[in-house]
Formats: sequence, structure tokens, C-alpha cells
Amino acid sequence: ALHNWELSINVRLPLKMESREKYSKDTYYVLGQTISHEEDLLHEFKGHRNISIHDIPSHALASAGAKERTRNAVSVSIGGMLNSGHGGTIYLGVADNGQVKGMTLTRYQKDHIEVSLSWTLGRYTPPVPESRYSVIFVPVISNKNQTLPQKIDEFVDPKRRSQLHHVAQSNYCWCDTDAKARKDIGKLPMAYVVEIHVHPWEPHRFKVSTDPLDTLSSFLPPLHLTEASACFFRQSCRQLRLCLEDVRRLLVHRVQEHYTLKVEALQNEYKALQCLAQKHSIKILPPVHHNTDDRGTKR
Repeated sequence: ALHNWELSINVRLPLKMESREKYSKDTYYVLGQTISHEEDLLHEFKGHRNISIHDIPSHALASAGAKERTRNAVSVSIGGMLNSGHGGTIYLGVADNGQVKGMTLTRYQKDHIEVSLSWTLGRYTPPVPESRYSVIFVPVISNKNQTLPQKIDEFVDPKRRSQLHHVAQSNYCWCDTDAKARKDIGKLPMAYVVEIHVHPWEPHRFKVSTDPLDTLSSFLPPLHLTEASACFFRQSCRQLRLCLEDVRRLLVHRVQEHYTLKVEALQNEYKALQCLAQKHSIKILPPVHHNTDDRGTKR
């Protein structure tokens, strides 16, 4: 139902108007190389740049008689990595077998990817803060003997760069039309692998061990619903779509794990105090255990 209508959304982000980008000469991919790691819990390969579910063209959607769609939005993988708490990296421009294909991108198209990511993740529930992800455009060269320039020259019109981008729709944006016009006259832009890094949730074990009585910090990673109100969880090299019961079980497991660590931290703290008390000949009363009834009320 999400794809029976077209969204008309135009977005502009405050961007630094720079006509050149700096790269490390040691940071690049070679066209056709195979990435050393396979798709797993922390790595996902994508041959397209459809960020939102609304970006997917109709021919890639599940049709009558088909078991599943031929393409999943990048948003699905991001949601799964966020909810797992481990984070991960999504590589756009890499085939499923790990072979680097790259994708040619102008400065305007790179802006579009960043705008689309910001728009999409801002419509998660809860919204994803910018501190949880980052984007890196890594150049792709044709062979190892090619020298990557320290600065990649590309004419950028600041006025045109400030134009609104059309996101959350499968139609071409003006930046795509501009890129096609450049290719038609022989001006091929640089190819890139786009790395979307989903940062892991801060491990709560450190906070528990240093401050066992801290009850104010958010110790559990939040569960995000995507812009399509779906909840995904990264498992191995795929995303599982969670139902309400799955979410309940996951939260129960995380709460139990957290308080197990908290109890261990308190026990270690108590043992340390016992040792200190014995050293100074101070008697410590044993801990008080409260009995509770079936309703959890102290007696």
C-alpha cells in the first residue's frame, strides 16, 4: 500500500559549500576486487542506493505470484543494525558476492544520499540521532596502478547545490538528470563505494560496573521502527521482521541481562567493602533479604 502513491517531498540540508573534497591516497577500492569479509552480522552489501522504502521502483517490488521483492531498501538494514545494538557497515556499490562495482556520483548526488538518509532516519520511531551513523564516500579506481589524486576536482555551483532534493520517491531527482547530462557529453564523475556506518550502542556493562546504583542512564538500546513502521533485527547476514511478541521477548532478555550484570556489580562491591572492613576491624551487618508475595509486595 505504501507504493500505490507518490510522495512529493523536497528536502534541503545545510551543507558546506565546498567544490573539492580531500581523500587519503591510501583509502580507495579497486574496481572488481573482492572485499575481504563476507556479509555477516556487521556487514551488508548493496548494489543500489534506494535509502527509503519509498525509493524502490515498482519493478523491484513483490508482484502477484512472487514470494518476495527483488530489492530491499537500505533503511531495512539500518533498522536491523540499530536494533541489534552491535551496529555495522552497509556498502553501497558492492555486489552480493563482495565484488566492488562502485557507483558514479556527482557532488550533487552525494548530497542527495545524505539528504535522503537524514530524512528517512528522522522519520524512524524514535528518530535516529546523527551520532548513531556516519557516511563515507570511498573512491573506486580502475586498477592498482592508477594514482588517486589528493583532491578530486569537480565544478560545483553553490547556488544549484542549494536546490531542494526530491526524496522518498522512485522518480529521478534533478541531480540524477544533471549527472546523465554530464555523462552524455563525456564527463564521467568519480565512482565510489558508499559506506554507511551504523555506530554500536554504548555498552551498558561499563556504566553498571562503575556505578551500580545508577538508575537514570538509559542502559538498553532503543528499538526503532522504520519510516514504514516496521521493526527489524539483524541476525547473521539478514534482517528479521519482528512481531509484537518478538519485541516483548527481546526486551525481557535485555532487561534480564542488564540486571544480572547489575547484581554481579553489587556483589563485587559488597565483597570489596567486606575486605576493607575486615582490614580495619569493622563489623558489617549481613544484607537484608525482603520476602515478597505473588504481587511483589514486601512483607
